[in-house]
Amino acid sequence: MDLEQIVQHILTARRDLTREDVLRKIYDKKSSGQDYFLDEVAARIVASELGIEVPNNQETFQPQIQIKNLVSGLNDVSITARVIATYPTQTFKRSDLTEGKVARALLADKTGKLKLVLWDNNTNLIETGKIQAGIIIRVLHGYLREGFDGQLELHIGRRGEIQIAPSDVNEADYPTMDQLVDKIGSINAKNRTARVFGAVSDVYPASEFKRKDGSAGKVRRLRLRDATGDIQAVFWNEKVDELGDVNPNDQLRIVDARVRTQPDGRIELHVQDAVQIKKTESSNTAPTKPTVHKIADVREGGVYTIEASIASSPDSREVTTGQGERILMTAIDLTDETGKITMTFWRKHAETTRELSAGTHVRVRNAYAKKGFTDPLELTSRTLTTVEIVSKPEVLDARNKVE
Repeated sequence: MDLEQIVQHILTARRDLTREDVLRKIYDKKSSGQDYFLDEVAARIVASELGIEVPNNQETFQPQIQIKNLVSGLNDVSITARVIATYPTQTFKRSDLTEGKVARALLADKTGKLKLVLWDNNTNLIETGKIQAGIIIRVLHGYLREGFDGQLELHIGRRGEIQIAPSDVNEADYPTMDQLVDKIGSINAKNRTARVFGAVSDVYPASEFKRKDGSAGKVRRLRLRDATGDIQAVFWNEKVDELGDVNPNDQLRIVDARVRTQPDGRIELHVQDAVQIKKTESSNTAPTKPTVHKIADVREGGVYTIEASIASSPDSREVTTGQGERILMTAIDLTDETGKITMTFWRKHAETTRELSAGTHVRVRNAYAKKGFTDPLELTSRTLTTVEIVSKPEVLDARNKVE
């Protein structure tokens, strides 16, 4: 057993130690022997002092290691992890003009995530569904390389072996699929990608656009929510077709969507290319009830559904945009039991709200929070904003007015 195998053996037995901890102990042990110890001998002594028995016959041991301790260049690596997602098989031409196949899966343990790369006949494991999201697999005799995106990849060579749902695995030692998603309310500009699972709350029709090269593209937006918040997801091109028909209350799992921050501070998920989506249609045909926020909960950059009363008559006027366009703007003060805030409606939304009277109770969905011209926080409408009249103020008859 060489130095690296002994290190992996120690890390498997002592999960409280990092790779750097083990290598430091080995270095210190070797230095204490004035470098008379070989690396492997020093490593075996460290293992013994830690109470770990290292087998002499390397064929009797398949070293397994946590994902956080993996580095590029390691060979004969074995890990056990849960499959988060699988990706479709791709074909390619080799230099000898023969056709090859490659497929990928995303793995995770409690310490991190890792791409698994399968070649040629091994791609059948994904194509036939033997490897699918949610199951635990054990990879033996793999080797590690850095992918084109700079991320670590585990490859299966000729000696490689994959065990599906090994019987000696304790499920509790591996994160569940629910634990492997990001809570929507915690996603922010610091995230590069996100894995989410949520229910569809709003669905908007797909639209087509022209690219600079004249080709046609597709885009579709919807809103996802979980117990912590909601977020807009934007689907592009072939992902629009893959999504297919979608309705409120359908559940979506999206793996590694790109997180983008818009100029006004809004956070969006963009779904394209290799991002994986899985839809579960809801048997409940009743419309989704939106999460309603209180005015006191509004924070800059967020997207909110507000139920509130109009506190004063709308202020409606035409303004000139930076592009010289004259558009209608309506400003309304909204109030609930927690506070008061100004909301500005633009274009068609300004037309809809200009005739509303004080005392009207409204539900405004997809209102965006930002700082106003005089700095106080305000809400503003965007394309996806909707306004619903919940109730109108009671009109007193003449007798009541006299009384």
